[in-house]
Amino acid sequence: MRFRAVGLPPATVRSDYRRVRALPEVAILTKSCSTEHSSTAYRGRVPDLQQLIRSAVVARRPVDARERDSVASFLRLYDALEQPFSEQANKVHVTASAIVVTDDRRRVLLHLHKRMNMWLQPGGHIDAGELPWSAALREACEETGLPAQLVGPAGEDGPQLLHVDVHGGPKGHTHLDLRYLIESPQVPPTPPQGESQDVKWFLWHNAVDTAEAGLEGILRAVQPGDARIRIARHTDAVECAQVYLRSRAFALPTVPLVHADREVRRWMADEVVGRTDMWVAEVDGTIVALMVLDPGRDQQGWIEHLYLDPAWMGRGLGDKLVQLAKERSPHGLQLWTFQVNEPARRFYERHGFVA
Repeated sequence: MRFRAVGLPPATVRSDYRRVRALPEVAILTKSCSTEHSSTAYRGRVPDLQQLIRSAVVARRPVDARERDSVASFLRLYDALEQPFSEQANKVHVTASAIVVTDDRRRVLLHLHKRMNMWLQPGGHIDAGELPWSAALREACEETGLPAQLVGPAGEDGPQLLHVDVHGGPKGHTHLDLRYLIESPQVPPTPPQGESQDVKWFLWHNAVDTAEAGLEGILRAVQPGDARIRIARHTDAVECAQVYLRSRAFALPTVPLVHADREVRRWMADEVVGRTDMWVAEVDGTIVALMVLDPGRDQQGWIEHLYLDPAWMGRGLGDKLVQLAKERSPHGLQLWTFQVNEPARRFYERHGFVA
């Protein structure tokens, strides 16, 4: 569909112990890991907990195509489980993990998994009588030795569910992983013997590049900072291709790419970056959006490409890029978009474009 422009001119809540009114039979431990943890009391009300977790998953706004698919898979598999939190009851079960950040949010922690040889977040199975977010905190403490704590605000239904990912685990298991935000002072990790000794604080852009693929979306979403728009550089090609692929997968799941991912990366490096009027949005080393402009004919400019990483949609970044395009083509601006991409059509119409 072709468009032309008309009329151009986190708070933290800390507490040692609390109860959730929605789950009166469940006691929740939220002590810092600097103190000894006792087992969370769990005296029934399992159906309430199962419904609470299901509702939290349903409420997730996916950060990318992978999480969108994971939410659908989670609900389908979860609803078929009688004991979803038990590793022994079924090879398909719920696990819990922690996105651990420094208390100033400048770094994020990853550890090199000993068996899988991947840089991952701390996490693991849920013990009997344990709540998922308590398990995430326990695993973070056990695997890193850090004085970690859950990040709020924590309402009646526990802390906010940060991310959902469904993936294969060891021994043919399928993990329905619930991820929670946890913070710690930026002190050196001290993992105990038996745990991976490769535990590091990463700058965000390094973590995005290093972590296992299932973490990329949530790392991009949680990374703090404001996006800075600048002219693209040759060194941006790899990241620009990644944003393009992630954006296409999320916005246009029914429109298959004609070219393989490696061909897209080659095209971006050889024909787009450095050879077009290209702009990117960067957050402390992480590319989160790209736009390619063409001066066109008769002073009518074109937006050739405009792609935002799905983790950055809805933050006003697209508005800033369109405004930049209008400023660079003051006599008129046109673009194409897929007719099936209704959110994009509404976005452009809101900016004065008409079909």
